[in-house]
Amino acid sequence: MFLQSIPPSLLPQLKTRVFALFLCILPLFLSPTKAFVLDPSRISDIDQKVSNTIETAKSDPSRLRMLLAPFPKGGDLHHHLAGAIDAETMLHWAGDAGLCVDARKLALIPAPCSLSSDKRPAKNLDRQDPALWEELVDAFSMRNYHFSPAISEHSGHDHFFASFFRFMAALDNNFGRMIAYSKQDAAANNLFYIETMQNPEAISDLTKIAYQKVSDKHDPDTLWKILNPYLSEIVSKSQGETDHAEKQAQEILQCATSTPKAGCSVTMRYMVFAIRALPPEVVFAQLALGFALAEKDPRWVGVNIVAPEDGTVAVQDYDLHMQFFSYLKKKYPHVKITLHAGELAPQLVPPAGLRNHINKAVFDAGADRVGHGIDIGWENDPTILLQAMATKPVPVEINFSSNDEILNIRGADHPFTLYRRYGVPVVISTDDPGVSRGDLTTEYMRAVREQNLSYSELKKLSRDSLEYAFLSGESLWQQGSGSAVQNVCLSTPFTTAPKGKCAEFLAKNKKAALEWQLESAFILYQEKVIKGIL
Repeated sequence: MFLQSIPPSLLPQLKTRVFALFLCILPLFLSPTKAFVLDPSRISDIDQKVSNTIETAKSDPSRLRMLLAPFPKGGDLHHHLAGAIDAETMLHWAGDAGLCVDARKLALIPAPCSLSSDKRPAKNLDRQDPALWEELVDAFSMRNYHFSPAISEHSGHDHFFASFFRFMAALDNNFGRMIAYSKQDAAANNLFYIETMQNPEAISDLTKIAYQKVSDKHDPDTLWKILNPYLSEIVSKSQGETDHAEKQAQEILQCATSTPKAGCSVTMRYMVFAIRALPPEVVFAQLALGFALAEKDPRWVGVNIVAPEDGTVAVQDYDLHMQFFSYLKKKYPHVKITLHAGELAPQLVPPAGLRNHINKAVFDAGADRVGHGIDIGWENDPTILLQAMATKPVPVEINFSSNDEILNIRGADHPFTLYRRYGVPVVISTDDPGVSRGDLTTEYMRAVREQNLSYSELKKLSRDSLEYAFLSGESLWQQGSGSAVQNVCLSTPFTTAPKGKCAEFLAKNKKAALEWQLESAFILYQEKVIKGIL
């Protein structure tokens, strides 16, 4: 009788929720509840000595950076390539491209330029007008930004997102330069892997088709039937663009020479994103290309959605966007999904707007990871949601600096500890390091100073950043990061070069190979800290 009283349209959602609840309850009968506090008896003497050294440096930022910059960090899983380039570099690229600067709007614009007008040449601007140059750096980033209603008309949220519209022209046709820049930055932070969000320029072809042929249509089946015939050609075009960009990056980094730059050793993978502020048919088209490209090309490993989550269109179309992800996941079941979800705070939306975005990302869209997840405490049935995220698992990509700058959330106000208390995996990432004027070391420093993490906990975060990456192949670990290694490598010390079956296993499994590299790096790092070299 109960089921008969439920409208048929609601039955699939009810079944999903019931199954999620079952997954949450099942571990209670099988094993003790997960705890986020490490058992002190399992922490090695070496880890404790390194922890003590880091602890003594917490009140000394310069010393702490000296210790954490060389700390092996695994991967950066929430990284926007467009937001990763520093403002000064973008201004130099703009000069190389012959772009102009709008001195009133503090934005890059196309030529022609004029020294006698507000359309100044970007070329050599740092020498010809240093004051305007400094204004542009501030406008392109969060440098010198301190929000106060008395001195600023924009919140941190507005200034952060507005910066992209000011500098994006500098990034046109610079995919390869951007790759090289971020790889070099990663190497400087002892980072082995980046998953970056970046669209191929060919996505504009499908976007135009969506505007022209499927305007104002929201049904996924209709959209798919119209757009699918164009996907193969645009995927091939995107692959060619990726080939060109990676070749350019290798040339910049001198990877084929006898003196390659450090960035050559960093592995980078890409994810297509849709812009949630655009019309639904365009969002669907961008997602469709992302799924098709990730299915075809192993360098493209997943799909995401971006733009302010509190925007009017983003809020109105949120359910529809989740439906698009669910629909395309059925077409491409092996493609991974990570979603910006819960990047919200009470000052941005009313309480009702904080109650279901993470829920819908996890249960409706089937997200494999979630980015930000700040509003978790406001969500409907947060305990059930957290337990489901721990059980599946659905890791959370934590971005301390951007959460502070955009949402004014930091320290004890951040849900980082809450996720860990429920056993939800978390990874530390940069988001937009160029805009934030930071790097991954900055984020790990904040983890130590604001979240009071020990060295053993930092290692767990670093390991998880590779364990939950969308890398190809098997894991090095039998049951998650930090457990026993796979049997084929069980007898091989991390301090020796793998041979035989272990070497063959690592050669076939990129994830396991990078995890092995990380463990070897931990050992070298620990030796340097204990010997006082760092």
